[in-house]
Amino acid sequence: MILQAVIDIAEICARKGVQDVVLSPGSRCAPLTLAFARHPQLRVRTVPDERSAAFIGLGMAQQTGKPVVLVCTSGTAAYNYAPAVAEAFYQNIPLLVLTADRPPEWIDQLDGQTIRQSHIYGGHVKRSLDFPVDATHPDSQWHAARLVNEALNEAYAFPEGPVHSTFAARTFLSRGRRGVCLCF
Repeated sequence: MILQAVIDIAEICARKGVQDVVLSPGSRCAPLTLAFARHPQLRVRTVPDERSAAFIGLGMAQQTGKPVVLVCTSGTAAYNYAPAVAEAFYQNIPLLVLTADRPPEWIDQLDGQTIRQSHIYGGHVKRSLDFPVDATHPDSQWHAARLVNEALNEAYAFPEGPVHSTFAARTFLSRGRRGVCLCF
């Protein structure tokens, strides 16, 4: 089961003209990966190396003139997008960068990959947004949809450029009956 708010992210992107998504999959971004990969109107490419993925997405957006969605897992994986994000910023190329993250209570806990991801790209993005951690309540689902819309509107707005959104989740993958992976 994938949360409706996550499925809505892919649907909103498709409705707002996004055609291409570049995924650098990891366990924490699995719900986003599945939502984009299952959407019938989106072309999805999987590039495990985040730095390469970001530059591939940058080139695609540069050629099409349309935002490309980049998705990666949490922690230092997001930093690997930074060179391409900076290039997109200075070349006015629209990107929507979605980075999975841990919930706020897990940040700075001296555990692997618990870095501060909010505003990770500093002044090299037009805007940085944080999705609601708990998107089960209807108000949170509405808020998440609003943020995706705002992010894409900002990426399209003159001058075009990259927008970053963190996607923090407490539970992301678990084993269901018969060993089937479920996303929450």
